[in-house]
Amino acid sequence: METDATPTVVRTERRPGVVRIVLDRVEGGNALNLQMARDALAALRAAEADPDVHVLTLTGTGRFFCGGGDVANMASHPQDRRPAFLASLAGAAHELAWAMVTSRLLVIAGVNGTAAGAGLGLILNADWVLVSEEASLLAAYSNLGLSPDTGVSYLLPRLVGHQRAIDLTLGRRRLSGNEAVEWGLANASAPAQVFDAELAVAEDGFLQGAVQALAPTKQLLRAGMVERYQDHLRAEAESISTLSGHPDSVRRVDRFAGR
Repeated sequence: METDATPTVVRTERRPGVVRIVLDRVEGGNALNLQMARDALAALRAAEADPDVHVLTLTGTGRFFCGGGDVANMASHPQDRRPAFLASLAGAAHELAWAMVTSRLLVIAGVNGTAAGAGLGLILNADWVLVSEEASLLAAYSNLGLSPDTGVSYLLPRLVGHQRAIDLTLGRRRLSGNEAVEWGLANASAPAQVFDAELAVAEDGFLQGAVQALAPTKQLLRAGMVERYQDHLRAEAESISTLSGHPDSVRRVDRFAGR
């Protein structure tokens, strides 16, 4: 693959028909901050503008796919300013989520490692998911006294049912890569040592089909869910923003961030 070497928290890799967006904040567990969300969205838009690109893959570097929202950044804001900060962060993440589900590109999530919180949301917004057998998937919001964002509360119960969604979000259940497949959150799993090769095989598999049918088929399959999705994303952003100012949520975030 040809790599864009511009220093950023997001790397873009290209090969014929495919663009990979690689989350690259290894020291921060690929936690989603404003820059990462905006850079990933810009990379998605650039890929969409190229008529020769049909598949977009979102993956990560290191042990994490995406460790969720940037809790350290949250903790750096005083209590009275956290709701405004969370509203901005959730808004940027939701722009990315909305762009993924409405994109003409077939979006693959290459879940190379742990996916928590918004990382789980990014997976749910993808069209096809390959997960490493060594990965862990968890919601993690309740540990911080927060409610879901990035479409988790909308998409998760539609994929796994209400009871399992409760188990993941409030019961703090953690899934392995193989369990994610069993639960219907991923299409396939692969051992870590062959994960990259299997991800390329999956990308090529879609390119070997009739690429002109990818966008129309995705649009039809997504039609039922997108009608109310934007409204729900706005409700999620309002909820997580409000909760971020609750004294117990402030304490939980501060403790998690080591403050």
